Amino acid sequence: MKNLFLIILLLFTSHFAKSQQLSPNVTITPMECSSYIPNPLMDKFVGHWKWISGNNSFEMILKKEKTFNIIKDDHSCVDYIIGFHQYIKNGVIIENSLQHQNTNFSQKLKSIFGAGVIPGDILWAGIDNLSTGNNVKMEVEYIDSNHIKIISLKNDQGTKVYFPGETIPSSEITLPQNIILTKQ
Repeated sequence: MKNLFLIILLLFTSHFAKSQQLSPNVTITPMECSSYIPNPLMDKFVGHWKWISGNNSFEMILKKEKTFNIIKDDHSCVDYIIGFHQYIKNGVIIENSLQHQNTNFSQKLKSIFGAGVIPGDILWAGIDNLSTGNNVKMEVEYIDSNHIKIISLKNDQGTKVYFPGETIPSSEITLPQNIILTKQ
């Protein structure tokens, strides 16, 4: 009886898998944006930025990417900032995501995500504090074409829910703030 059940299961599974195959004449095309309004305010933050102080350094690469709006389900597209960073303290690499700099938003390997620029040339972004497992809010101020400043890093306020077995991240912020980065 057990063998009969396995045979039926295998037949059903193979039939189902075959029914999901595409015919050779079907082409898959990426979905088009239903609308797109570019955000030129983000352009000034795009680039390779670095701060160095003795044996400490903080580096980030910021890119602007046109992608589907994650807030709406209407296939509209918007610009987002995605980025990657490296933090070195006392000559030791503490955090590093620069190896993913050639990826895009959909690959989900970014460590920085910015959705907007507010008046006063402030980029609001989130940054993964990789050494603590936490994501913090980051405010970056545009100074001039060669300089930006990380004004603040803050933990999200409010209640967070963690499921059994999940690691609860530290609320400590280990990344440097109130630093000026220079365009490389």
